[in-house]
Amino acid sequence: MKIKFFFILMAVGVLSSCAHSLPYQSSGIKSPSFWGGATHSSKAVDLNAIVISDENAQVEQCWWKHFKDATLDELMKEVVQNNKNLGIARARVQEARANFEYGQASQMPDIEAVVTPSRGYSSGLSLKKPVGVVDAQVQASWDIDIFGRNLPQLSQVQEILQYADASQQAVLVGLLAELGRDYFDLRNYQEQIGITSKNLNIQKKTLDLIKAQQKGAMASDFDVERASAQVSTTESQLPQLRSAYQLMLNKINVLLGELPGTKDDLFEKRQILKPLDQQVIIAAPATVLANRPDVKAAERNFAASISNRQYAFKQFFPDISLLAFFGGERADHLSATPWDVGFTIVQPLIDFGRIKSQLKVADAQGQEAFFNYQETVLEAVEDMENDLVSYKNEVERNALLRNSVEQNRKAAKLASQQFKSGFIGLLDLLVAQTNVLDAEAALADSDTALRKDLVGIYTASGGGWSV
Repeated sequence: MKIKFFFILMAVGVLSSCAHSLPYQSSGIKSPSFWGGATHSSKAVDLNAIVISDENAQVEQCWWKHFKDATLDELMKEVVQNNKNLGIARARVQEARANFEYGQASQMPDIEAVVTPSRGYSSGLSLKKPVGVVDAQVQASWDIDIFGRNLPQLSQVQEILQYADASQQAVLVGLLAELGRDYFDLRNYQEQIGITSKNLNIQKKTLDLIKAQQKGAMASDFDVERASAQVSTTESQLPQLRSAYQLMLNKINVLLGELPGTKDDLFEKRQILKPLDQQVIIAAPATVLANRPDVKAAERNFAASISNRQYAFKQFFPDISLLAFFGGERADHLSATPWDVGFTIVQPLIDFGRIKSQLKVADAQGQEAFFNYQETVLEAVEDMENDLVSYKNEVERNALLRNSVEQNRKAAKLASQQFKSGFIGLLDLLVAQTNVLDAEAALADSDTALRKDLVGIYTASGGGWSV
C-alpha cells in the first residue's frame, strides 16, 4: 500500500512539473488601422505614391538591400558576426536558456549515491580485532509540488528566456539601424569635403583673377582682401569636416568589432549614392507591432511578472516532499538492507506578513511591467509616424533643393561671365559662389537625411531581427 501511494505521488509530481509559458498578453491598446503619416499629400510632389501602406505586406528584414550598395551589404554581414554588444546579448540568451534548463531539472527528483567504507573497533562488539564496515545508500528527495507552488516559477524562467531572445533581436535591429545611419553620415562627410574642396578651387581661381586685375589697376586692395577672406572662410570648413569624417570612421570600426583604422580602406574611395526606390511599401500597424522585437520583449516581461505574482500567491499552499532511501550495510560476515519511504509537509502558519508583502511586491512589479508594455507599444507607433512624416517632408525638401542647386549654379556661371565683362562687381560674384556652396551642401545633407529616414522607417517596422 505504501509503495502504491508512493507511485501515485510520483505521477502527480511528473504532471505538475510540465510547465508552459503564458500565452500572448494584450497591452489593452488597440493598434491603428492605418498609418497617419502615410496619408498626407503635398502640392510639390505626389507623396502618396511614394509611401504605400499595404495590409498584406510583410516586414522587410534585409532592408539595406534597397540602397543597392555593396559596401553597406558587406558591413551588415560583418556587424552581425563581430559586434560586441550583440555578443553580450547572445550571451544573455544563453544564460537565460541555462537557467530555464536548470529550472526544469529542479522539478525532478534529487537522487544521490552515498558509499561509506570504514574499518576499526566497534564499541558494540566484544571482538578484539578490527571490523570492516561498508555502508552504501541511494537517497532520493523530491518536491512533488502537488499544489503547483513551483510551476509559476518555472513558467517565469521560460518567459525570461523568451524576453532575453526578443531583447537580443531588439539589439540587432538597433545595431543594424545605427550602422546604416552612420554609414550614410560617413558618405555625407566625404561628399561635403568634396563639395567644399571643389568650391574652394573655384574661389582660389577668382582670387587669382582679382590679383591679376589689381596689377592692372582694375581691382583694389579691398577687393583682394574680400576675395581672400572668402577663400579662408571656405578653407576653414575642411578641418572640421575631416575631423567628423575620421570620428565616424572610428565609430564604424568599433561597431564592426575592430580597432579604429582597421576597416578604413573600405571607405577611401568616394562613392556616389545610388538613387532610391520610387516607392516604399510598409506593413500595416498590426503587422509591425507583432514583429517589433522590443514590443515582444515588453510583452514577455509582463508575462513573467504575472508568473511571478502567481508564484508569490502559491507560497500560501503546503510544500510536500517525498523522501526515500535504499541501502546495504555489510560488516565482515554481517549484512543488512535498510530502506525507508516517507514524505514531509510544510505549511506556513505564522510568517508575520512576509508572504503578503512579497505578493504586494509582485503586484507592483506587474503594474510596472504592464505600463512599460503599453508605453513600448505607444512609442512604436510614434516611431513609425515620426519617420514617415520626416521622410515624406524630406522628399519634398530634397526636390526643392535640387532645383535650388541648378539655379544657383546657373547664376554663379552668369555672375562669373558678367564679372569678367565688367557688368557686375566682385561682391555679386562672391555671393553667387557662396550660394552654390550652401545649396550643394544642403542638398548633400538632404540626400543623407532621406536615407536615414528610410532606415528609420524600416527599423520602426522591426526589420532586421531575423537576419
